[in-house]
Amino acid sequence: MPMKLLPLIFAMVVAARVLVAQEKKPDAPPTPEPEKTEEIKPFTLTDEERAAGWRILFDGRNNPGLRGLTYNDFINRGWKIDHGSLFCFKDFKDMGRVTGGHLITLDQFVDFEFAFEWKLSVSGKSGIMYFAAGTREKPEGFVYSIMDDVHNPDGLKGGPIRRTGALYNIIPPIEGKKLNEPEHWNEGRILVEVNHVEHWLNGEKVLEYNIGSPEFRQKLVASGVKGGPLWGTKFKTALVILDDGEEVDFRNLRVRPIYTPAVPVPGAPAAAGR
Repeated sequence: MPMKLLPLIFAMVVAARVLVAQEKKPDAPPTPEPEKTEEIKPFTLTDEERAAGWRILFDGRNNPGLRGLTYNDFINRGWKIDHGSLFCFKDFKDMGRVTGGHLITLDQFVDFEFAFEWKLSVSGKSGIMYFAAGTREKPEGFVYSIMDDVHNPDGLKGGPIRRTGALYNIIPPIEGKKLNEPEHWNEGRILVEVNHVEHWLNGEKVLEYNIGSPEFRQKLVASGVKGGPLWGTKFKTALVILDDGEEVDFRNLRVRPIYTPAVPVPGAPAAAGR
């Protein structure tokens, strides 16, 4: 090959490589994988719990045993079902105001055990009311207090009788109770059997009292709390979840009616149990 053709051939090869490089498209960025959302499994009952008579009121997806007390459309008013919990959402302007409204069980109970889990925002407050009367907007009754004991002004000013686990404004919980911080889940229980009542917090009994006893009546009088004609007595009751103006989550809401056999009266036919 003549030497004078070599530069021409070399130039043609370089030009071809440049043209191929220009026409080659850059590799497309990898397609991002869709985010994996955690599957929220509904709370269920074991065979033993079913046999014991437990019923689910809210399982993380559905609320078969609850309805709105203050508002029928409580889900549109402020309550939301999200990530397995029943959540009362508050905009900043709504803090301290009832928005979603109070919730109430469909059924009423005489003797029962109610189990629930809750999580508060900082300075949060709520409660579970039983022996409930009053109005839709302003129910009255005994309240298992749920509160951020460290930051909520009501608990700070009112003292132990208003803090978590207390019979609100009447009986304080025990000292040294185990309460998890805001944004962490806690477990509560209310037990009512005959005239005996217990409040439990995170697996520990934090108070108990007997309705109608002289000691309890003294506490009622000393509290200064006033109620309607049924105040301080036991009667068939629904359970009310309070919207106290602060954000709160609830989950795993369950109730177990307790059927106490009636005591036969001599000379009279035995009454059927409830």
